[in-house]
Amino acid sequence: MKMILNIIKADYIDEFKVKILFNDGLEKIVDLKNYINSKKHPFFQPLKQVNEFKKFHVHKTLVWDNGADIAPEYLHDKV
Repeated sequence: MKMILNIIKADYIDEFKVKILFNDGLEKIVDLKNYINSKKHPFFQPLKQVNEFKKFHVHKTLVWDNGADIAPEYLHDKV
């Protein structure tokens, strides 16, 4: 049975960089600047400001209070 991928810990580093620990043991630093800036959806517009971006929390993945989130699989494999 395939494990469902989740983020168990995430720490803000600087700018758009986040250190992420996944439930499969992978730990990595991701730079989400290009990802966030390429998004046109209204949820992502406030996150283009670092002071808003860094207000994420972890609920199986990175989540923001305005409803924006990023799939843990994308963060694990693509970034």
